[in-house]
Amino acid sequence: MTERAEDNTPADLEMTDESDGGASLSLSQSGPLMSRDSLIEEGDTDDVDEIDNEVTSGNGGDFRRKSMPAIMRRLSSIQSTIRTHIRIQNFLLKYILFFFNFLSWVAGLVAVGVGLWSLLDDGGIIADAVDFVLDPSVIILILGAITFIVAFPGCLGAVRENIILLRVFHLSLSLVLVVEIVAGTLIIVFYSDPTARENLRHAPEKVLKKAIVRYKDDDYYKVWMDNVQKQFKCCGVSHTDEGYKDWQLNIYFNCTRLNPSIERCAVPFSCCIFYPGERINVMCGFGKTNKSKSDVEDWIYTQGCVKGFGEWLGKHEQIILLTAGGVMAMQLLGVIFARIFVKRVTKQRARWKQIRRRQQRTPT
Repeated sequence: MTERAEDNTPADLEMTDESDGGASLSLSQSGPLMSRDSLIEEGDTDDVDEIDNEVTSGNGGDFRRKSMPAIMRRLSSIQSTIRTHIRIQNFLLKYILFFFNFLSWVAGLVAVGVGLWSLLDDGGIIADAVDFVLDPSVIILILGAITFIVAFPGCLGAVRENIILLRVFHLSLSLVLVVEIVAGTLIIVFYSDPTARENLRHAPEKVLKKAIVRYKDDDYYKVWMDNVQKQFKCCGVSHTDEGYKDWQLNIYFNCTRLNPSIERCAVPFSCCIFYPGERINVMCGFGKTNKSKSDVEDWIYTQGCVKGFGEWLGKHEQIILLTAGGVMAMQLLGVIFARIFVKRVTKQRARWKQIRRRQQRTPT
């Protein structure tokens, strides 16, 4: 009978059926012995040098004392150590990818559910592009759907070790990352150009003007505009210090003589300035749009919300950049880990095919 050490037939090989798209990367420690070239390929040059020194040391007497079985046992020990390290690395890669994508998948699913519920609760009507921008449920729904679609193949591909799904995840996440980099670059370029920045102001001004016009007729716009004015400490639309006068666009707040409303020449309560310990006056915004900035600046915020948003962005610029950088770094790690894991799975399957060919050639 042929010795096991001579024919390199594996004593025990653990693997799953490849027909379902998955396979286990684990090999038992009693697999075929690695050759010297295989050890070099695995990067274990220190052990190779040690074996070479054992074989070539002295005038041959040491080599005779170092019998061939002892050297083979040494090779087997090195092989077992290398495979243990590979199994640990593959295990960590696999489940880091799995949990990363599983959490992203769950977050995307929750975002889709919240977005749909919010959209249907508001009536589900998107009349124009302004409604699209003003409705956060649509943005949440889109971002959640993208996250769900990208994370699903990554989650399933990692747990099943499916190369096709892993490549789909790798390419999808790479595309998202490229789009984010391009968008971020364009924002920086436009923001640094005064002319381009001036042109970009027209879009948010259009959105805010529509919210002002429909402020009293649509509770959704009312809540949205109040939140914007409170958050950015602003009043009205424009990027000037007299944005509060934009509220004359609303038929209930305008200062025309034909307006019979008690809120004539007023601004919403969300424009008012309050100091700690001060008694709240719900009519603090009445009779303000027909007065100069110096007369009302102690009572209400006077700058428009376009300017207020710009100032808020400047104050929180570092936090925004760090947050965006952190998200993009996580995505980049996901791309790198997926790429490495695909290579590991492909390499392991090539080894299985080689072992099977050896088994078929070895006589029983």
